[in-house]
Amino acid sequence: MIKCDICGGEIEKLFLNKFRGTYQGSGKNKRLVCSNCQKKL
Repeated sequence: MIKCDICGGEIEKLFLNKFRGTYQGSGKNKRLVCSNCQKKL
């Protein structure tokens, strides 16, 4: 299970192990963010 780096909520897995969230940041500072936190930002 993958968790959001901001809120700690679970991120859904889709077909072929892709995640519903997005990556924010660049280089080593990438964070996986869920769709709810993405709407807030």
